[in-house]
Amino acid sequence: MKYKTVIVDDELEAQKRLLLHLKKFREVQLLDSCKNGKEALRTIKKERPDIVFMDIEMPEMNGIQVLANCPEPYPYFIFVTAYDQYAVEAFEQNAVDYILKPYTHERIAQALDRAIGMIEKDRLAEITGNLKDLVFSFSQGIDAHHNKEYLRRIAVKSIGHTIFLDVADIILIEAADQYVEVSTTGKKYTVRESMDKLERKLDPKAFFRTHRSYIVRLDQVIALENVDKHISLVTLKNNQKIKISNSRKPDFKLRMGT
Repeated sequence: MKYKTVIVDDELEAQKRLLLHLKKFREVQLLDSCKNGKEALRTIKKERPDIVFMDIEMPEMNGIQVLANCPEPYPYFIFVTAYDQYAVEAFEQNAVDYILKPYTHERIAQALDRAIGMIEKDRLAEITGNLKDLVFSFSQGIDAHHNKEYLRRIAVKSIGHTIFLDVADIILIEAADQYVEVSTTGKKYTVRESMDKLERKLDPKAFFRTHRSYIVRLDQVIALENVDKHISLVTLKNNQKIKISNSRKPDFKLRMGT
């Protein structure tokens, strides 16, 4: 298996040196190299890497600030820097490792092994949790086809902690590449799940997929607006307007009792 990796360093020579080391690891899939913190945040949001090797002292936004402002789900950060005074703060922000320059190939390998170990441990925990839920369902005599239990909570995982969202608090779910963004009142979370897979887990009496990119909670809907013959919008209680496909509109109206 390959782990998507990004390098962040404002010094070109430092980027090249780290790149040469990482190219020697078969399990690393190098995505991009960034020269500052703002570029790193854009790349992380777009590419969703597994691992980020990042310098700390950079113009405009330093490495600690990048980690603190990183969108969920967080990648696994490894700091590579000439400064040791940030180590405590880095680990408080849940960094995987902290490498001081100049470093050796063996030190990079050690940090990479640690990051991969944490990734696999988290993935195994997720799989184990899913299996436990399945075993519990069968032990209770639940028929998955005729008496299906739907999600009551969604786990939002990041390094070092997991947040559990009550499904009843969800307002909107939006597609974001291979992830979804789940909106509650005043907060948005990124979840490692596809729209299709998550839709199957939600109670169809409570949620409706208005468009390939949107799932709304029905009790949050206050209006349906026909903009023209091609475009219709659903308005939510928070005044957000969401597209609804023409092909889904008849079923939506039926569900809303109109």
